[in-house]
Amino acid sequence: MTALSDISDLINRATGGNNGTPQNVFWHKQPRIAGAAAAATIAGRPASLWRYDGFPSGGATPTTVEAPSNATAGALPFTSAGGSRESWLTQSWATGLVGGTLILYDRLLHIGGLSGTVTTDQTVGGTLTRSTGGAGNFAFAEIYAVVGTTGTTITMSYTDQDGNSGATSTAVSFGATGFREGTRAILLPLDSGDTGIREVASVKLAATTGTAGNFGLVVGNVLAYMGVGTAGAPGWRDFITGLPGIPKIEAGACLSLLWIPISTTVPELMGGYSIVEA
Repeated sequence: MTALSDISDLINRATGGNNGTPQNVFWHKQPRIAGAAAAATIAGRPASLWRYDGFPSGGATPTTVEAPSNATAGALPFTSAGGSRESWLTQSWATGLVGGTLILYDRLLHIGGLSGTVTTDQTVGGTLTRSTGGAGNFAFAEIYAVVGTTGTTITMSYTDQDGNSGATSTAVSFGATGFREGTRAILLPLDSGDTGIREVASVKLAATTGTAGNFGLVVGNVLAYMGVGTAGAPGWRDFITGLPGIPKIEAGACLSLLWIPISTTVPELMGGYSIVEA
Protein backbone atom coordinates (compact mmCIF):
# COMPACT_ATOMS: atom_id res chain seq x y z
CA MET A 1 0.00 0.00 0.00
CA THR A 2 1.59 3.30 -1.09
CA ALA A 3 -1.36 5.72 -0.97
CA LEU A 4 -0.91 6.42 2.77
CA SER A 5 2.68 7.47 3.39
CA ASP A 6 2.84 7.21 7.20
CA ILE A 7 0.80 7.50 10.40
CA SER A 8 0.95 11.31 10.34
CA ASP A 9 -0.51 11.32 6.83
CA LEU A 10 -3.27 8.95 7.96
CA ILE A 11 -4.17 11.08 10.99
CA ASN A 12 -4.23 14.17 8.79
CA ARG A 13 -6.57 12.56 6.29
CA ALA A 14 -8.78 10.99 9.00
CA THR A 15 -9.40 14.47 10.39
CA GLY A 16 -10.30 15.92 6.99
CA GLY A 17 -6.95 17.20 5.82
CA ASN A 18 -5.33 16.62 2.42
CA ASN A 19 -8.63 15.53 0.81
CA GLY A 20 -9.00 12.67 3.29
CA THR A 21 -12.82 13.03 3.15
CA PRO A 22 -13.39 10.77 6.21
CA GLN A 23 -16.55 8.66 6.38
CA ASN A 24 -17.79 7.45 9.77
CA VAL A 25 -20.74 5.18 9.11
CA PHE A 26 -23.33 3.62 11.46
CA TRP A 27 -25.56 0.67 10.55
CA HIS A 28 -28.26 -1.36 12.34
CA LYS A 29 -29.87 -4.68 11.35
CA GLN A 30 -33.13 -6.08 12.73
CA PRO A 31 -33.90 -9.84 12.54
CA ARG A 32 -36.85 -9.24 10.22
CA ILE A 33 -37.29 -9.37 6.44
CA ALA A 34 -39.93 -7.05 5.00
CA GLY A 35 -41.47 -6.97 8.49
CA ALA A 36 -41.65 -10.74 8.97
CA ALA A 37 -39.43 -12.63 11.42
CA ALA A 38 -36.22 -13.94 9.84
CA ALA A 39 -35.48 -17.67 9.96
CA ALA A 40 -33.66 -19.04 12.99
CA THR A 41 -29.92 -19.40 12.55
CA ILE A 42 -27.78 -22.49 13.09
CA ALA A 43 -24.66 -22.25 15.22
CA GLY A 44 -21.59 -22.15 13.05
CA ARG A 45 -23.44 -21.90 9.72
CA PRO A 46 -23.28 -18.57 7.84
CA ALA A 47 -26.42 -16.49 7.32
CA SER A 48 -26.80 -13.59 4.90
CA LEU A 49 -28.03 -10.28 6.30
CA TRP A 50 -28.61 -8.88 2.80
CA ARG A 51 -32.40 -8.79 3.16
CA TYR A 52 -32.55 -7.91 6.88
CA ASP A 53 -34.57 -4.80 7.78
CA GLY A 54 -32.88 -1.86 9.48
CA PHE A 55 -30.51 0.87 8.37
CA PRO A 56 -29.95 0.62 5.55
CA SER A 57 -33.19 -1.12 4.56
CA GLY A 58 -33.00 -4.70 3.36
CA GLY A 59 -31.90 -5.51 -0.16
CA ALA A 60 -34.29 -7.01 -2.68
CA THR A 61 -34.20 -10.62 -3.79
CA PRO A 62 -32.35 -10.50 -7.12
CA THR A 63 -33.86 -12.02 -10.24
CA THR A 64 -31.58 -11.78 -13.25
CA VAL A 65 -27.83 -11.62 -12.71
CA GLU A 66 -26.41 -8.23 -11.81
CA ALA A 67 -23.29 -6.61 -10.36
CA PRO A 68 -24.65 -4.59 -7.40
CA SER A 69 -22.95 -1.37 -6.33
CA ASN A 70 -23.09 1.22 -3.56
CA ALA A 71 -26.19 2.57 -5.31
CA THR A 72 -28.05 -0.75 -4.93
CA ALA A 73 -30.77 -0.82 -2.26
CA GLY A 74 -29.50 -2.84 0.70
CA ALA A 75 -25.83 -1.86 0.34
CA LEU A 76 -24.24 -0.37 3.46
CA PRO A 77 -23.50 3.37 3.07
CA PHE A 78 -20.31 4.14 1.17
CA THR A 79 -19.22 7.02 -1.07
CA SER A 80 -16.51 6.25 -3.60
CA ALA A 81 -13.31 8.29 -3.44
CA GLY A 82 -13.06 11.38 -5.57
CA GLY A 83 -10.44 12.30 -8.15
CA SER A 84 -7.65 9.71 -8.43
CA ARG A 85 -7.83 8.83 -4.73
CA GLU A 86 -8.69 5.42 -3.27
CA SER A 87 -10.78 4.40 -0.22
CA TRP A 88 -9.24 2.66 2.80
CA LEU A 89 -11.02 0.95 5.71
CA THR A 90 -9.33 2.11 8.93
CA GLN A 91 -11.58 0.60 11.61
CA SER A 92 -14.83 -1.28 12.16
CA TRP A 93 -16.93 -2.37 15.14
CA ALA A 94 -20.11 -4.31 15.88
CA THR A 95 -22.24 -5.42 18.80
CA GLY A 96 -25.57 -7.18 19.21
CA LEU A 97 -27.98 -9.20 21.30
CA VAL A 98 -26.19 -12.49 20.57
CA GLY A 99 -22.63 -13.58 19.91
CA GLY A 100 -21.03 -14.63 16.67
CA THR A 101 -18.68 -13.52 13.93
CA LEU A 102 -19.52 -10.75 11.48
CA ILE A 103 -18.00 -10.61 7.99
CA LEU A 104 -17.96 -7.37 5.98
CA TYR A 105 -17.64 -8.09 2.27
CA ASP A 106 -18.08 -6.49 -1.13
CA ARG A 107 -21.06 -8.11 -2.87
CA LEU A 108 -19.66 -8.32 -6.40
CA LEU A 109 -22.39 -10.24 -8.22
CA HIS A 110 -25.68 -11.90 -7.42
CA ILE A 111 -28.61 -13.69 -9.04
CA GLY A 112 -31.88 -15.18 -7.77
CA GLY A 113 -34.70 -17.21 -9.24
CA LEU A 114 -32.85 -20.54 -9.23
CA SER A 115 -34.83 -23.67 -8.42
CA GLY A 116 -34.39 -26.41 -5.85
CA THR A 117 -35.97 -28.96 -8.22
CA VAL A 118 -33.94 -28.39 -11.40
CA THR A 119 -31.08 -30.90 -11.77
CA THR A 120 -29.52 -29.58 -14.97
CA ASP A 121 -27.11 -26.64 -15.16
CA GLN A 122 -28.71 -23.38 -14.02
CA THR A 123 -27.01 -20.44 -15.70
CA VAL A 124 -25.41 -17.68 -13.63
CA GLY A 125 -23.17 -15.67 -15.97
CA GLY A 126 -22.75 -11.94 -15.55
CA THR A 127 -19.58 -9.86 -15.41
CA LEU A 128 -17.69 -8.62 -12.36
CA THR A 129 -17.06 -4.87 -12.26
CA ARG A 130 -14.78 -4.96 -9.18
CA SER A 131 -12.10 -7.42 -8.05
CA THR A 132 -12.06 -8.54 -11.68
CA GLY A 133 -8.75 -10.37 -11.34
CA GLY A 134 -10.57 -12.92 -9.19
CA ALA A 135 -7.99 -13.43 -6.43
CA GLY A 136 -9.69 -13.74 -3.04
CA ASN A 137 -13.23 -13.81 -4.43
CA PHE A 138 -15.54 -16.41 -2.91
CA ALA A 139 -19.05 -17.67 -3.69
CA PHE A 140 -22.07 -18.91 -1.79
CA ALA A 141 -25.58 -20.12 -2.54
CA GLU A 142 -28.10 -17.85 -0.79
CA ILE A 143 -31.56 -19.20 0.06
CA TYR A 144 -34.29 -16.60 -0.59
CA ALA A 145 -37.35 -18.88 -0.22
CA VAL A 146 -37.32 -22.32 1.42
CA VAL A 147 -36.26 -25.20 -0.81
CA GLY A 148 -37.18 -28.84 -0.22
CA THR A 149 -36.67 -31.33 2.60
CA THR A 150 -34.70 -33.81 0.50
CA GLY A 151 -30.98 -33.41 0.93
CA THR A 152 -28.69 -33.29 -2.10
CA THR A 153 -25.47 -31.50 -3.10
CA ILE A 154 -24.62 -28.40 -5.12
CA THR A 155 -21.61 -27.49 -7.27
CA MET A 156 -20.71 -24.53 -9.48
CA SER A 157 -18.79 -24.25 -12.73
CA TYR A 158 -16.50 -21.22 -12.71
CA THR A 159 -13.44 -19.47 -14.14
CA ASP A 160 -10.60 -19.31 -11.63
CA GLN A 161 -8.22 -16.47 -10.72
CA ASP A 162 -5.88 -17.39 -13.60
CA GLY A 163 -8.61 -17.34 -16.23
CA ASN A 164 -9.03 -21.12 -16.47
CA SER A 165 -12.68 -21.86 -17.29
CA GLY A 166 -14.54 -25.06 -16.49
CA ALA A 167 -13.37 -25.42 -12.90
CA THR A 168 -15.85 -27.19 -10.60
CA SER A 169 -16.32 -26.44 -6.93
CA THR A 170 -16.33 -29.19 -4.32
CA ALA A 171 -19.85 -30.59 -3.77
CA VAL A 172 -21.52 -29.47 -0.53
CA SER A 173 -24.86 -30.20 1.12
CA PHE A 174 -27.97 -28.44 -0.15
CA GLY A 175 -31.61 -28.94 0.85
CA ALA A 176 -32.97 -30.64 3.99
CA THR A 177 -32.81 -29.19 7.51
CA GLY A 178 -30.05 -26.65 7.95
CA PHE A 179 -29.48 -26.20 4.22
CA ARG A 180 -32.91 -25.10 3.01
CA GLU A 181 -34.14 -22.20 5.15
CA GLY A 182 -34.24 -18.52 4.20
CA THR A 183 -31.02 -16.46 4.62
CA ARG A 184 -28.79 -19.57 4.61
CA ALA A 185 -25.45 -18.78 2.96
CA ILE A 186 -23.96 -22.07 1.76
CA LEU A 187 -20.29 -21.50 0.97
CA LEU A 188 -19.01 -23.21 -2.19
CA PRO A 189 -15.40 -24.43 -1.76
CA LEU A 190 -13.14 -23.86 -4.76
CA ASP A 191 -11.32 -26.64 -6.59
CA SER A 192 -7.95 -27.67 -5.19
CA GLY A 193 -5.28 -25.02 -5.76
CA ASP A 194 -7.69 -22.23 -6.73
CA THR A 195 -7.66 -18.94 -4.83
CA GLY A 196 -10.46 -16.97 -6.45
CA ILE A 197 -13.21 -16.53 -9.02
CA ARG A 198 -13.43 -14.38 -12.14
CA GLU A 199 -16.78 -15.68 -13.38
CA VAL A 200 -19.43 -18.28 -12.50
CA ALA A 201 -20.98 -20.03 -15.48
CA SER A 202 -23.60 -22.14 -13.69
CA VAL A 203 -24.64 -24.09 -10.62
CA LYS A 204 -25.98 -27.63 -10.54
CA LEU A 205 -27.90 -29.76 -8.04
CA ALA A 206 -27.12 -33.49 -7.95
CA ALA A 207 -30.81 -34.26 -7.30
CA THR A 208 -34.07 -32.46 -6.58
CA THR A 209 -34.79 -31.17 -3.08
CA GLY A 210 -38.51 -31.70 -3.70
CA THR A 211 -39.50 -28.00 -3.57
CA ALA A 212 -38.45 -25.28 -6.01
CA GLY A 213 -38.21 -22.45 -3.48
CA ASN A 214 -35.88 -19.69 -4.62
CA PHE A 215 -32.13 -19.52 -4.26
CA GLY A 216 -29.31 -17.66 -5.89
CA LEU A 217 -25.56 -17.40 -6.25
CA VAL A 218 -23.45 -14.60 -4.75
CA VAL A 219 -19.82 -13.75 -5.51
CA GLY A 220 -18.08 -11.61 -2.88
CA ASN A 221 -14.72 -10.38 -1.64
CA VAL A 222 -14.06 -10.24 2.11
CA LEU A 223 -12.88 -6.92 3.55
CA ALA A 224 -13.01 -7.49 7.32
CA TYR A 225 -14.31 -9.75 10.06
CA MET A 226 -14.88 -9.22 13.76
CA GLY A 227 -16.03 -11.32 16.67
CA VAL A 228 -18.99 -10.37 18.88
CA GLY A 229 -18.40 -12.35 22.07
CA THR A 230 -21.61 -11.94 24.08
CA ALA A 231 -24.71 -9.77 24.09
CA GLY A 232 -23.72 -6.12 24.27
CA ALA A 233 -19.99 -6.80 24.03
CA PRO A 234 -18.32 -4.90 21.18
CA GLY A 235 -16.22 -6.49 18.50
CA TRP A 236 -13.56 -4.04 17.30
CA ARG A 237 -10.98 -4.00 14.51
CA ASP A 238 -8.30 -1.31 14.25
CA PHE A 239 -6.60 -1.77 10.90
CA ILE A 240 -4.12 1.03 11.52
CA THR A 241 -2.23 -0.78 14.27
CA GLY A 242 -3.37 -4.37 13.74
CA LEU A 243 -3.10 -7.06 11.11
CA PRO A 244 -3.70 -7.60 8.22
CA GLY A 245 -3.17 -3.96 7.30
CA ILE A 246 -5.58 -1.38 5.91
CA PRO A 247 -8.07 -2.94 3.45
CA LYS A 248 -8.74 -1.12 0.21
CA ILE A 249 -12.40 -0.61 -0.76
CA GLU A 250 -12.95 -0.47 -4.49
CA ALA A 251 -14.98 2.33 -6.05
CA GLY A 252 -18.68 1.46 -6.15
CA ALA A 253 -18.35 -1.34 -3.59
CA CYS A 254 -21.61 -2.94 -2.44
CA LEU A 255 -20.72 -3.38 1.24
CA SER A 256 -22.69 -6.25 2.78
CA LEU A 257 -22.73 -8.53 5.83
CA LEU A 258 -22.56 -12.25 6.59
CA TRP A 259 -23.19 -13.56 10.10
CA ILE A 260 -21.76 -16.74 11.62
CA PRO A 261 -23.77 -17.33 14.82
CA ILE A 262 -22.95 -19.21 18.00
CA SER A 263 -26.64 -19.98 18.63
CA THR A 264 -30.02 -20.37 16.93
CA THR A 265 -31.17 -16.90 18.04
CA VAL A 266 -31.67 -14.56 15.10
CA PRO A 267 -29.34 -11.58 15.51
CA GLU A 268 -30.11 -7.93 16.06
CA LEU A 269 -26.84 -6.17 15.33
CA MET A 270 -25.43 -2.68 15.04
CA GLY A 271 -22.03 -1.39 14.14
CA GLY A 272 -20.01 1.04 12.13
CA TYR A 273 -16.82 1.63 10.20
CA SER A 274 -14.45 4.44 9.25
CA ILE A 275 -13.00 5.16 5.82
CA VAL A 276 -10.47 7.66 4.53
CA GLU A 277 -9.38 8.63 1.01
CA ALA A 278 -5.79 8.75 -0.16
